[in-house]
Amino acid sequence: MPRSKSSRKPLSPHLQGLLGVLLGIVVIAVVLGLLRWRRDGLPVDAGELALASTTPCITLAIQQATAGGRSITYAELDRLEKRCGS
Repeated sequence: MPRSKSSRKPLSPHLQGLLGVLLGIVVIAVVLGLLRWRRDGLPVDAGELALASTTPCITLAIQQATAGGRSITYAELDRLEKRCGS
């Protein structure tokens, strides 16, 4: 029995390279997104909070957020910085 040839043409090397680059970009974006998601849930240490206290607004917001010995996460710190314009 003769083999039937596929009617599809193989992709050009340039198109294959472009698809490879696009796939690499997607993989990197997913990995960075997962790392950011993990970072947002981690508590901020005291040294990082001291570095973040650059304006009176953010200093007061951090003091209010950490009242009672409560620790804040990086996501909360990002929101405080955005609210204070830092």
